[in-house]
Amino acid sequence: MNDHLTHQWPGDEEDSSPGRVRGGRVRLAWLSWETSVVLALAGLVAVIVSARMDSAEDARRAGAASGGHDDILEAMTLSPSRDVLVSTGLDQTVRFWGLRAGESGPREEMLRLPEGSRPYGLAQSRDGRFLAVGGSGRLSIWEDREEGWELVVSREEAGSRSLAFAPDSTLLAAGGEGGVVRVFSVPEMEERAVLRGLGTMVHGVAFSPDGARLAASSFGGEFVIWDWRSGVEEAISRRFGDVHCFAFSPDGSRLATAPWIGGSGGVRLWDLATGEKVLQVDAGGCNALAFSADGRTLAGAGVDQSIRVWDARTGELRDRLSDGVGWVKAVLFAPDGRLAYGGRDGAVRFWRPETVARAVPVGRPD
Repeated sequence: MNDHLTHQWPGDEEDSSPGRVRGGRVRLAWLSWETSVVLALAGLVAVIVSARMDSAEDARRAGAASGGHDDILEAMTLSPSRDVLVSTGLDQTVRFWGLRAGESGPREEMLRLPEGSRPYGLAQSRDGRFLAVGGSGRLSIWEDREEGWELVVSREEAGSRSLAFAPDSTLLAAGGEGGVVRVFSVPEMEERAVLRGLGTMVHGVAFSPDGARLAASSFGGEFVIWDWRSGVEEAISRRFGDVHCFAFSPDGSRLATAPWIGGSGGVRLWDLATGEKVLQVDAGGCNALAFSADGRTLAGAGVDQSIRVWDARTGELRDRLSDGVGWVKAVLFAPDGRLAYGGRDGAVRFWRPETVARAVPVGRPD
Protein backbone atom coordinates (compact mmCIF):
# COMPACT_ATOMS: atom_id res chain seq x y z
CA MET A 1 0.00 0.00 0.00
CA ASN A 2 1.18 3.52 -0.63
CA ASP A 3 2.49 5.91 1.99
CA HIS A 4 -0.76 7.87 1.97
CA LEU A 5 -2.33 5.00 3.92
CA THR A 6 0.10 5.26 6.82
CA HIS A 7 -1.56 6.00 10.12
CA GLN A 8 -0.66 6.88 13.69
CA TRP A 9 -2.51 4.61 16.07
CA PRO A 10 -3.94 5.71 19.45
CA GLY A 11 -2.84 4.06 22.70
CA ASP A 12 -4.35 0.78 23.70
CA GLU A 13 -6.57 0.24 26.71
CA GLU A 14 -6.48 -2.89 28.82
CA ASP A 15 -9.38 -5.31 28.55
CA SER A 16 -11.42 -4.93 31.73
CA SER A 17 -14.21 -7.37 30.79
CA PRO A 18 -15.44 -9.19 33.89
CA GLY A 19 -14.98 -12.92 34.30
CA ARG A 20 -17.62 -15.41 35.28
CA VAL A 21 -18.77 -15.62 38.87
CA ARG A 22 -19.76 -18.95 40.27
CA GLY A 23 -21.85 -19.16 43.40
CA GLY A 24 -21.37 -21.72 46.18
CA ARG A 25 -23.85 -23.44 48.50
CA VAL A 26 -24.00 -23.00 52.30
CA ARG A 27 -25.91 -25.41 54.52
CA LEU A 28 -27.49 -24.01 57.71
CA ALA A 29 -28.97 -26.04 60.54
CA TRP A 30 -31.57 -23.42 61.48
CA LEU A 31 -32.85 -20.28 59.76
CA SER A 32 -35.12 -17.56 60.95
CA TRP A 33 -37.90 -16.35 58.66
CA GLU A 34 -36.14 -13.04 58.15
CA THR A 35 -32.84 -14.75 57.39
CA SER A 36 -34.55 -17.03 54.87
CA VAL A 37 -36.04 -14.05 53.04
CA VAL A 38 -32.71 -12.25 52.99
CA LEU A 39 -30.88 -15.29 51.68
CA ALA A 40 -33.57 -15.94 49.06
CA LEU A 41 -33.30 -12.38 47.80
CA ALA A 42 -29.52 -12.60 47.83
CA GLY A 43 -29.68 -15.82 45.85
CA LEU A 44 -32.01 -14.25 43.29
CA VAL A 45 -29.68 -11.29 42.89
CA ALA A 46 -26.70 -13.65 42.52
CA VAL A 47 -28.50 -15.59 39.79
CA ILE A 48 -29.35 -12.38 37.91
CA VAL A 49 -25.80 -11.04 38.24
CA SER A 50 -24.29 -14.36 37.18
CA ALA A 51 -26.60 -14.55 34.14
CA ARG A 52 -25.69 -11.03 33.14
CA MET A 53 -21.99 -11.77 33.52
CA ASP A 54 -22.38 -14.96 31.49
CA SER A 55 -24.14 -12.94 28.79
CA ALA A 56 -21.39 -10.33 28.93
CA GLU A 57 -18.79 -13.08 28.61
CA ASP A 58 -20.60 -14.58 25.61
CA ALA A 59 -20.83 -11.14 24.04
CA ARG A 60 -17.15 -10.51 24.73
CA ARG A 61 -16.17 -13.78 23.06
CA ALA A 62 -18.13 -12.83 19.96
CA GLY A 63 -17.17 -9.14 20.00
CA ALA A 64 -20.78 -7.99 20.32
CA ALA A 65 -20.68 -4.27 19.55
CA SER A 66 -21.29 -1.90 16.68
CA GLY A 67 -19.19 -2.93 13.72
CA GLY A 68 -17.41 -1.63 10.69
CA HIS A 69 -20.29 -1.53 8.18
CA ASP A 70 -23.80 -0.16 8.59
CA ASP A 71 -25.29 -3.13 6.74
CA ILE A 72 -24.33 -6.70 5.85
CA LEU A 73 -20.61 -7.31 5.35
CA GLU A 74 -20.27 -9.20 2.08
CA ALA A 75 -16.56 -9.76 1.49
CA MET A 76 -13.06 -9.21 2.89
CA THR A 77 -9.52 -9.41 1.59
CA LEU A 78 -5.99 -8.68 2.81
CA SER A 79 -3.52 -6.35 1.14
CA PRO A 80 -0.39 -8.05 -0.28
CA SER A 81 1.60 -6.62 2.61
CA ARG A 82 -0.97 -8.25 4.94
CA ASP A 83 -1.12 -5.16 7.14
CA VAL A 84 -4.40 -3.80 5.77
CA LEU A 85 -7.78 -5.54 5.70
CA VAL A 86 -10.30 -4.37 3.10
CA SER A 87 -14.03 -5.04 3.47
CA THR A 88 -17.18 -4.24 1.56
CA GLY A 89 -20.82 -4.24 2.56
CA LEU A 90 -24.34 -3.38 1.56
CA ASP A 91 -23.94 0.09 3.08
CA GLN A 92 -22.34 0.76 -0.33
CA THR A 93 -18.83 1.38 0.97
CA VAL A 94 -15.41 -0.24 0.70
CA ARG A 95 -13.40 0.26 3.89
CA PHE A 96 -9.73 -0.15 4.76
CA TRP A 97 -8.60 -1.19 8.24
CA GLY A 98 -5.01 -1.16 9.51
CA LEU A 99 -3.67 -4.30 11.18
CA ARG A 100 -0.79 -4.67 13.59
CA ALA A 101 0.53 -8.01 14.75
CA GLY A 102 -0.19 -8.99 18.33
CA GLU A 103 -3.06 -6.54 18.84
CA SER A 104 -6.63 -7.52 19.61
CA GLY A 105 -8.07 -6.10 16.41
CA PRO A 106 -7.61 -3.51 13.71
CA ARG A 107 -7.23 0.13 14.57
CA GLU A 108 -9.32 2.95 13.17
CA GLU A 109 -10.74 3.02 9.70
CA MET A 110 -8.00 4.28 7.38
CA LEU A 111 -9.87 4.94 4.17
CA ARG A 112 -13.30 4.62 2.63
CA LEU A 113 -14.23 4.32 -1.04
CA PRO A 114 -17.79 5.12 -2.17
CA GLU A 115 -19.62 2.39 -4.06
CA GLY A 116 -23.17 3.05 -5.17
CA SER A 117 -23.92 -0.41 -6.55
CA ARG A 118 -24.64 -2.60 -3.50
CA PRO A 119 -21.23 -4.31 -3.68
CA TYR A 120 -21.04 -8.08 -3.19
CA GLY A 121 -17.64 -9.02 -4.60
CA LEU A 122 -14.18 -7.80 -3.65
CA ALA A 123 -10.66 -8.73 -4.75
CA GLN A 124 -7.23 -7.12 -4.66
CA SER A 125 -4.43 -7.96 -7.07
CA ARG A 126 -1.36 -9.65 -5.62
CA ASP A 127 0.86 -6.72 -6.57
CA GLY A 128 -1.47 -4.40 -4.63
CA ARG A 129 -2.07 -2.14 -7.60
CA PHE A 130 -5.73 -2.88 -8.31
CA LEU A 131 -8.89 -3.37 -6.28
CA ALA A 132 -11.96 -4.83 -7.97
CA VAL A 133 -15.46 -4.28 -6.57
CA GLY A 134 -18.51 -6.05 -7.98
CA GLY A 135 -22.01 -4.81 -7.34
CA SER A 136 -25.58 -5.61 -8.25
CA GLY A 137 -25.07 -4.21 -11.73
CA ARG A 138 -21.60 -2.67 -11.83
CA LEU A 139 -17.97 -3.73 -11.90
CA SER A 140 -15.44 -1.15 -10.69
CA ILE A 141 -11.65 -1.20 -10.84
CA TRP A 142 -9.67 1.09 -8.53
CA GLU A 143 -5.95 1.76 -8.92
CA ASP A 144 -3.59 2.61 -6.05
CA ARG A 145 -1.68 5.68 -7.19
CA GLU A 146 0.63 8.10 -5.40
CA GLU A 147 -2.19 10.55 -4.83
CA GLY A 148 -4.54 7.82 -3.56
CA TRP A 149 -7.00 5.25 -4.86
CA GLU A 150 -8.53 6.31 -8.17
CA LEU A 151 -11.49 4.80 -10.02
CA VAL A 152 -10.17 3.76 -13.46
CA VAL A 153 -12.96 1.49 -14.73
CA SER A 154 -16.69 1.49 -14.03
CA ARG A 155 -18.89 -0.61 -16.28
CA GLU A 156 -22.29 -2.20 -16.25
CA GLU A 157 -21.60 -5.87 -15.60
CA ALA A 158 -24.17 -8.29 -14.22
CA GLY A 159 -21.63 -11.09 -13.81
CA SER A 160 -19.68 -9.55 -10.93
CA ARG A 161 -21.04 -11.05 -7.72
CA SER A 162 -17.81 -12.98 -7.07
CA LEU A 163 -14.34 -11.77 -8.09
CA ALA A 164 -10.80 -13.15 -8.14
CA PHE A 165 -7.49 -11.89 -9.52
CA ALA A 166 -5.01 -14.25 -11.17
CA PRO A 167 -1.69 -14.64 -9.33
CA ASP A 168 0.11 -12.47 -11.91
CA SER A 169 -2.33 -9.57 -11.24
CA THR A 170 -3.09 -9.10 -14.96
CA LEU A 171 -6.40 -10.98 -15.10
CA LEU A 172 -9.69 -10.73 -13.23
CA ALA A 173 -12.38 -13.42 -13.09
CA ALA A 174 -15.96 -12.26 -12.50
CA GLY A 175 -18.90 -14.58 -11.87
CA GLY A 176 -22.54 -13.80 -11.33
CA GLU A 177 -25.96 -14.32 -12.86
CA GLY A 178 -26.61 -17.26 -15.16
CA GLY A 179 -23.61 -19.22 -13.89
CA VAL A 180 -21.24 -17.55 -16.38
CA VAL A 181 -17.66 -16.66 -15.41
CA ARG A 182 -15.79 -14.10 -17.51
CA VAL A 183 -12.06 -13.43 -17.49
CA PHE A 184 -10.87 -9.88 -18.24
CA SER A 185 -7.46 -8.32 -18.73
CA VAL A 186 -6.69 -5.57 -16.21
CA PRO A 187 -6.87 -2.61 -16.45
CA GLU A 188 -8.00 -2.69 -20.12
CA MET A 189 -10.96 -4.94 -19.23
CA GLU A 190 -10.78 -6.81 -22.51
CA GLU A 191 -12.69 -10.09 -22.37
CA ARG A 192 -10.25 -13.00 -22.52
CA ALA A 193 -12.53 -15.95 -21.82
CA VAL A 194 -16.17 -16.86 -21.19
CA LEU A 195 -16.59 -20.01 -19.11
CA ARG A 196 -19.84 -21.92 -18.85
CA GLY A 197 -20.91 -25.00 -16.94
CA LEU A 198 -22.85 -23.70 -13.95
CA GLY A 199 -26.62 -23.47 -14.21
CA THR A 200 -27.31 -20.99 -11.41
CA MET A 201 -25.77 -17.80 -9.99
CA VAL A 202 -22.07 -18.03 -9.16
CA HIS A 203 -21.35 -18.09 -5.42
CA GLY A 204 -17.54 -18.27 -5.47
CA VAL A 205 -14.69 -18.04 -7.95
CA ALA A 206 -10.92 -18.49 -7.57
CA PHE A 207 -7.77 -19.05 -9.59
CA SER A 208 -5.49 -21.88 -8.53
CA PRO A 209 -2.21 -20.63 -7.00
CA ASP A 210 -0.33 -21.35 -10.23
CA GLY A 211 -2.92 -19.47 -12.32
CA ALA A 212 -3.55 -22.38 -14.68
CA ARG A 213 -6.96 -23.35 -13.35
CA LEU A 214 -10.09 -21.39 -12.55
CA ALA A 215 -12.76 -22.83 -10.26
CA ALA A 216 -16.29 -21.69 -9.49
CA SER A 217 -19.23 -22.84 -7.39
CA SER A 218 -22.90 -21.91 -7.69
CA PHE A 219 -25.72 -21.23 -5.27
CA GLY A 220 -27.23 -24.47 -6.56
CA GLY A 221 -24.27 -26.56 -5.36
CA GLU A 222 -22.60 -27.03 -8.76
CA PHE A 223 -18.82 -26.91 -9.07
CA VAL A 224 -16.48 -26.66 -12.07
CA ILE A 225 -12.73 -26.42 -12.59
CA TRP A 226 -11.61 -25.17 -15.99
CA ASP A 227 -8.40 -24.82 -17.89
CA TRP A 228 -9.43 -21.21 -18.39
CA ARG A 229 -7.23 -20.62 -21.44
CA SER A 230 -8.89 -23.39 -23.46
CA GLY A 231 -12.24 -23.17 -21.70
CA VAL A 232 -12.22 -26.94 -21.20
CA GLU A 233 -13.75 -28.31 -18.03
CA GLU A 234 -11.36 -30.62 -16.18
CA ALA A 235 -12.47 -34.20 -15.74
CA ILE A 236 -12.12 -34.16 -11.95
CA SER A 237 -14.70 -31.36 -11.59
CA ARG A 238 -17.64 -33.67 -11.09
CA ARG A 239 -15.97 -35.75 -8.36
CA PHE A 240 -16.49 -33.14 -5.67
CA GLY A 241 -20.25 -33.46 -5.28
CA ASP A 242 -22.37 -30.70 -3.76
CA VAL A 243 -20.18 -27.59 -3.33
CA HIS A 244 -21.31 -24.21 -1.99
CA CYS A 245 -17.91 -22.81 -0.99
CA PHE A 246 -14.31 -23.89 -1.58
CA ALA A 247 -10.69 -22.85 -1.10
CA PHE A 248 -7.39 -23.82 -2.71
CA SER A 249 -4.54 -24.63 -0.34
CA PRO A 250 -1.69 -22.09 -0.65
CA ASP A 251 0.56 -24.59 -2.45
CA GLY A 252 -2.22 -25.59 -4.84
CA SER A 253 -2.03 -29.29 -4.00
CA ARG A 254 -5.38 -29.55 -2.25
CA LEU A 255 -8.90 -28.22 -2.47
CA ALA A 256 -11.31 -27.79 0.45
CA THR A 257 -15.04 -27.94 -0.32
CA ALA A 258 -18.24 -27.70 1.69
CA PRO A 259 -21.97 -27.91 0.86
CA TRP A 260 -24.70 -25.57 2.09
CA ILE A 261 -27.90 -26.33 4.04
CA GLY A 262 -29.13 -29.81 3.19
CA GLY A 263 -25.88 -30.73 1.46
CA SER A 264 -24.09 -33.98 2.22
CA GLY A 265 -20.49 -34.87 2.91
CA GLY A 266 -19.45 -32.10 5.29
CA VAL A 267 -16.13 -30.33 4.76
CA ARG A 268 -13.83 -32.35 2.55
CA LEU A 269 -10.21 -32.03 1.39
CA TRP A 270 -9.21 -33.32 -2.03
CA ASP A 271 -5.91 -34.14 -3.71
CA LEU A 272 -6.00 -32.06 -6.90
CA ALA A 273 -3.49 -34.27 -8.69
CA THR A 274 -5.68 -37.37 -8.39
CA GLY A 275 -9.12 -36.00 -7.53
CA GLU A 276 -9.21 -38.33 -4.51
CA LYS A 277 -10.69 -37.35 -1.15
CA VAL A 278 -8.02 -37.26 1.56
CA LEU A 279 -9.99 -35.92 4.54
CA GLN A 280 -13.58 -35.38 5.63
CA VAL A 281 -14.94 -33.71 8.75
CA ASP A 282 -18.55 -33.59 9.85
CA ALA A 283 -19.45 -29.90 9.96
CA GLY A 284 -22.71 -29.59 8.04
CA GLY A 285 -22.96 -26.75 5.54
CA CYS A 286 -20.65 -23.75 5.31
CA ASN A 287 -20.82 -20.22 3.91
CA ALA A 288 -17.05 -19.72 3.60
CA LEU A 289 -13.74 -21.58 3.91
CA ALA A 290 -10.19 -20.28 4.35
CA PHE A 291 -6.71 -21.77 4.68
CA SER A 292 -4.02 -20.24 6.86
CA ALA A 293 -0.98 -18.88 5.01
CA ASP A 294 1.06 -22.02 5.74
CA GLY A 295 -1.77 -24.32 4.67
CA ARG A 296 -1.81 -26.21 7.96
CA THR A 297 -5.09 -24.85 9.27
CA LEU A 298 -8.55 -24.68 7.71
CA ALA A 299 -11.42 -22.52 8.97
CA GLY A 300 -15.09 -22.85 8.10
CA ALA A 301 -18.02 -20.51 8.76
CA GLY A 302 -20.96 -22.86 9.30
CA VAL A 303 -24.58 -22.27 8.45
CA ASP A 304 -25.24 -23.27 12.07
CA GLN A 305 -23.75 -19.87 12.97
CA SER A 306 -20.51 -21.21 14.40
CA ILE A 307 -16.90 -21.10 13.23
CA ARG A 308 -14.69 -24.19 13.32
CA VAL A 309 -10.96 -24.50 12.88
CA TRP A 310 -9.33 -27.80 11.88
CA ASP A 311 -5.84 -29.17 11.42
CA ALA A 312 -5.75 -29.42 7.63
CA ARG A 313 -3.37 -32.40 7.76
CA THR A 314 -5.27 -34.61 10.23
CA GLY A 315 -8.81 -33.19 10.31
CA GLU A 316 -8.60 -32.68 14.06
CA LEU A 317 -10.95 -29.99 15.36
CA ARG A 318 -8.74 -27.39 17.03
CA ASP A 319 -11.36 -24.94 18.24
CA ARG A 320 -14.92 -23.78 17.78
CA LEU A 321 -16.59 -20.42 18.34
CA SER A 322 -20.37 -20.41 18.56
CA ASP A 323 -21.52 -17.85 21.15
CA GLY A 324 -22.98 -14.82 19.41
CA VAL A 325 -21.27 -15.49 16.09
CA GLY A 326 -24.34 -14.94 13.94
CA TRP A 327 -24.54 -15.38 10.19
CA VAL A 328 -20.98 -15.17 8.82
CA LYS A 329 -20.29 -14.54 5.13
CA ALA A 330 -16.50 -14.14 5.01
CA VAL A 331 -13.48 -15.51 6.89
CA LEU A 332 -9.72 -15.06 6.47
CA PHE A 333 -6.56 -15.52 8.51
CA ALA A 334 -4.71 -12.42 9.68
CA PRO A 335 -0.89 -12.48 9.65
CA ASP A 336 -0.57 -13.41 13.34
CA GLY A 337 -2.93 -16.39 13.14
CA ARG A 338 -6.11 -14.67 14.28
CA LEU A 339 -9.22 -15.34 12.24
CA ALA A 340 -11.09 -12.35 10.83
CA TYR A 341 -14.76 -12.82 10.10
CA GLY A 342 -17.86 -10.79 9.30
CA GLY A 343 -21.39 -11.06 8.08
CA ARG A 344 -24.95 -10.03 8.72
CA ASP A 345 -24.38 -7.37 11.40
CA GLY A 346 -21.62 -5.60 9.43
CA ALA A 347 -18.89 -6.03 12.06
CA VAL A 348 -15.32 -7.08 11.32
CA ARG A 349 -14.27 -9.34 14.19
CA PHE A 350 -11.12 -11.16 15.18
CA TRP A 351 -10.85 -14.45 17.03
CA ARG A 352 -7.71 -16.28 18.10
CA PRO A 353 -8.41 -20.04 18.07
CA GLU A 354 -7.15 -22.18 20.96
CA THR A 355 -5.22 -19.51 22.84
CA VAL A 356 -7.57 -16.52 23.19
CA ALA A 357 -11.18 -17.62 22.77
CA ARG A 358 -12.72 -14.28 21.96
CA ALA A 359 -13.40 -11.95 19.07
CA VAL A 360 -12.94 -8.20 19.01
CA PRO A 361 -14.93 -5.91 16.67
CA VAL A 362 -13.86 -2.88 14.74
CA GLY A 363 -15.48 0.20 16.28
CA ARG A 364 -17.54 2.24 13.88
CA PRO A 365 -15.80 5.54 13.10
CA ASP A 366 -17.32 8.79 14.31
